[in-house]
Amino acid sequence: MKELVSIGVNDVEIFDGETIRRHNGLPPNTDGVIDGVSFRTLTDVGESPATVATVNDVHLGEVECGKIAGIAEAAFRVQPGEVPYATYMSEAVIEDMAQRDPDAVIVKGDLTSFGTLEEFEEFRSLYEPAFGDRLTYVRGNHDSYPGNVYANWPIQVIDVPGLRVVLLDTSRDRCASGFLSSDQIDATVATAEQATTPVIVMGHHPLFVEGAFSLDHFDGVNPDDARDFFRAVLPRRNIVAYTAGHTHRCHRVNVEGFVSVEVACVKDFPGAWAEYHVGTRGIAQIVHRASRPDAIAWAEKTRTMFDGFYGTYAMGQLEERCFTLPLER
Repeated sequence: MKELVSIGVNDVEIFDGETIRRHNGLPPNTDGVIDGVSFRTLTDVGESPATVATVNDVHLGEVECGKIAGIAEAAFRVQPGEVPYATYMSEAVIEDMAQRDPDAVIVKGDLTSFGTLEEFEEFRSLYEPAFGDRLTYVRGNHDSYPGNVYANWPIQVIDVPGLRVVLLDTSRDRCASGFLSSDQIDATVATAEQATTPVIVMGHHPLFVEGAFSLDHFDGVNPDDARDFFRAVLPRRNIVAYTAGHTHRCHRVNVEGFVSVEVACVKDFPGAWAEYHVGTRGIAQIVHRASRPDAIAWAEKTRTMFDGFYGTYAMGQLEERCFTLPLER
C-alpha cells in the first residue's frame, strides 16, 4: 500500500511498504498523482535563506517499547546482544537531517529514557559530532524526572537568516508535566520584540489549549502557565508558532492565528523529524520519516502497538504534519 508521508513546496515523499521515495522538482501549490497517490504541494514560500531541523523524544537508553505504567505492558524489548532501537533510530534520523544540511538542529527534550548521565553522554556522542555548533538542545521530562540536572537552560535563542527560534525548558526536576515561569514568558516576549524576523517558540511539552484538550488526559504545560503564555504572546504578531514533542504524535491547534504544534518521536513509529523551510513569503513545516532500512523496519513493527491504534495516532493527518506558517499573524 502506498502512503503519502510528506508534502513540500517542490517535493513529496511516498512510502511503498519498504522504502520512502522522494519525488523532487514539482511545481508549488499544484495537484498531482504519483504511483496512484494524490497530493497537492505546498504554496511557494519564496526564496529560502535558511532551514531548521528539529527532533524530540529521542529516549536513548530505552529498552522496552510500548510500555505505559499501569496501562500497557511492553510490546517489544531489546534482546541481549541487539543494538538498542533508540540508538539506531537516532543514527538514521541524524543521517537524514545531515543530508539536508540544515542551518540549525534543535532537539526538544527527552534526550534520554531514564535521565542518567551515561544516556546523556550517548546523546551528545551521536548528535554533537554530526552538527557541531549548529546543535541546540534542552531537556524533557524523561531527563529531569530522575533528578539529574543537565540541559536545563531556561531560555535559548537561535538565529538563522529570516527566523528566530526561542527554545524553552518546560521541564522541572522530578516532574512529568510541563511548566513555564513568568521570567521565561517575559523573556520570550522581550526576545520577540527585539527580533526583525518571525519567531517560532519551541519546548518539550505542548501547550494546553482551551477546548482542544481534556484536562483528564493532558500532560503538557499546565493550564495556568499556558494561559499566561498565550496572554503575553498573542499580541506579538511576529511570534507565529510554538512547537513541541512529548506526546509522540503529529498534531496542530490554531489559536487566533497562532499555531501550536506537536511532532512525533524519533525512537519508534514513525521515526519523525521536522524541517522548517524559512522563506521570504512564509515558513513551510515538513515532517519526515527516518528513511534507513533498519529504521523503517522497526517503525513498521511499532506502528502496530496498542491494537493498531498507535500508527494513526502518531502520524496524525497530513495537514498536521505539513503546512505553511505566515511570517506574521
